[in-house]
Amino acid sequence: MVKSNRERLKEIGSVLASYGFGHIYHTRIRSKDQEQDAKKLRQAFEELGPSFIKIGQIISTRRDLLPDNYIEELSKLRDNAPHFPYTEIERIFQEEFNETLEDVFEYVEKKPLASASVAQVHKAKLSTGEHVIIKVQRPDIEENLLRDIKLFSKIISMAPNTVKDMLVDADSAFSEILESTKIELDFRNEAKYLIKFRELNKDIQAVTAPKPFLKYASKRVLVEEYVEGIKGLDPVKLTTEGYDKKDIAEKLMYSFLSQVFNDGYFHGDPHQGNLVIKGKQIVFLDFGITGELSSDVRESLIKLIKAIVLEDTEAMMNILLQMAIVKTKINRFALSEDLADFYHIYASRSFKNIDLSSFFSDVLYITNKYKMIMPSDFLLLAKSMTILEGVITELDPDINVLKIATAYIKTNDSVSFFETITKDKALVGLYQFGQNTVSLPTKLTKSLDTINNGRFKVHLDLVDGDKKWTGLNKMVNRIVFAVIIAALILASAIILAVAEGTGVSILAIIIFLGAGIMGLWLLISIIRSGTL
Repeated sequence: MVKSNRERLKEIGSVLASYGFGHIYHTRIRSKDQEQDAKKLRQAFEELGPSFIKIGQIISTRRDLLPDNYIEELSKLRDNAPHFPYTEIERIFQEEFNETLEDVFEYVEKKPLASASVAQVHKAKLSTGEHVIIKVQRPDIEENLLRDIKLFSKIISMAPNTVKDMLVDADSAFSEILESTKIELDFRNEAKYLIKFRELNKDIQAVTAPKPFLKYASKRVLVEEYVEGIKGLDPVKLTTEGYDKKDIAEKLMYSFLSQVFNDGYFHGDPHQGNLVIKGKQIVFLDFGITGELSSDVRESLIKLIKAIVLEDTEAMMNILLQMAIVKTKINRFALSEDLADFYHIYASRSFKNIDLSSFFSDVLYITNKYKMIMPSDFLLLAKSMTILEGVITELDPDINVLKIATAYIKTNDSVSFFETITKDKALVGLYQFGQNTVSLPTKLTKSLDTINNGRFKVHLDLVDGDKKWTGLNKMVNRIVFAVIIAALILASAIILAVAEGTGVSILAIIIFLGAGIMGLWLLISIIRSGTL
């Protein structure tokens, strides 16, 4: 039975409260054990059922939503939801295709291979002889999941500013999550992703994906090829069957780099459970989450790597500002300083001491600090790279991931550090150079004439100009104040000397005392400012 929004909201609030959600509200000022708080949030999501397990998995791909320790903990959420009855499999299949399981399959195993937060998987054999799996969506999961995303977003929107300060743009992020979830809940999209991945990797012998059977691909059901092999990259089985784990690790890395830079299309959740080794091939499973880099993001990513290689922090800043959605004024000087520090941290390390997941995390830390909203496909790429790096280092702890990435980038034609100079570009450049050269003497003459006639102006752009101008103003005012005090003291001394013994000397004493009080006031204000 589907619960009403009010009932579900009350249930969510009650479960979150029982796990200490109040601590999460005050993470930045009250939490004494943030790691424990993150663990409690994961446990609360698990208790709230399949829809919240899925929400937690989605949030773990969004490093702009929560601090790293929460993201890391939510990444541990795995699809081990309780299975639903086989009768539901029969019912949903018949509703989708107007055929019974007996009409289509020689047999279907009643015990599920896996029961995840969104779907349940059963092994089967088609009447035509192919061994397949049937992936069937959980009853009511679409309604429950979309509702719970909206309710959780509502809870976050009601949170105090201490929580909102941690988030760059929660409303936009949850809107994106809602839309991407709607796409994921239509299994026809996953069938298209499988076909696309297979097509893009058809010439790569080491990598493939299962074949979908489009006749039995619908919104709630997907039938695809069953892949028999070494699941989860089991190290004992790999060794027993004569596989070289280092070779698999390197091929995984090269495959992912090819997906990113060649195809602009990559597997969004490449953990061990989604990888099978079969006949010297790496088979990627479960294309529920995929990333598709727009040409602009891919180009910006290449430019960002080029800027790091060329030690150009100014270019790094400009590229990040172009990639991001910026809703607040950016202190470009402070951002440039942070990027310079970021670069020097990595420049001073050897390859062995650098991991790509930390690299991406540090980039996102800087963009989050300045409230820069990075594209969702870039965020998913950072998450996928973190997952994959963990998988690869488990296969081969001594592998140098960044060195492989750098070697790939240097030798790959799709990643060019220098723009190709065509004949047309060369002619245009030559024409512009000639035009500028011809006009240079005239511009120089005009500039010298401007200086000679006293019309030369210098424009200075001060960093934090308002603050510095206020400080300069205070300094000038104090100097003027001190000069006035000195003048009053001098005037009182002159009056006292000239008018000694007369009533006018009382005026001199009053002026002197007033100047002394003003001087004392000035001294106190300077001491309080801390600039003495």
